[in-house]
Amino acid sequence: MENLDCQNMEDPVRETSEAQKIAGTQDDGFVADESRPLIPEGIYQVCCIRIEKGASHFRSLKMFLTFQIVTPGQYMGAELFMAINLIDTKTGKQFKKVPRGSKYYEQWVIANNNNLPCRKDRMSSSIFKNGVFEAVVRTVKPKFEDGTPKPNCFHYSVVSCLKSRIV
Repeated sequence: MENLDCQNMEDPVRETSEAQKIAGTQDDGFVADESRPLIPEGIYQVCCIRIEKGASHFRSLKMFLTFQIVTPGQYMGAELFMAINLIDTKTGKQFKKVPRGSKYYEQWVIANNNNLPCRKDRMSSSIFKNGVFEAVVRTVKPKFEDGTPKPNCFHYSVVSCLKSRIV
């Protein structure tokens, strides 16, 4: 067995505290993002205030509609989003023609006062902007990679779907 000279060994506690001092004085430039609102599930009146297109965490093209709660009460003013896929699940490519079974098609028809588009009609996302809708709000409860639930502090609310156009 080899003899160890403890006096010549580096002190792991001292190394750790020095690393913490260095880390504490360095600014990585990271700033916490705003937390996502968590409100009780239910039916709310909402107004669409923003429309954005972007890639999700799976790199699929999505439309993000941001809604503000306009129902009077404690949650009025809270901003929640709805994510809508903009890719054809059969081809994996962006829509050229919007499939009738897609979430975009269904939500667009509701935003259009339940009027179906005629063949070859343009289905612009601007129909959502500034509209007031009755919407279903649900809670997203993310999971770890192994399928176990993440702590409640990671839960957040989203607009699951629009039920009707009010204004």
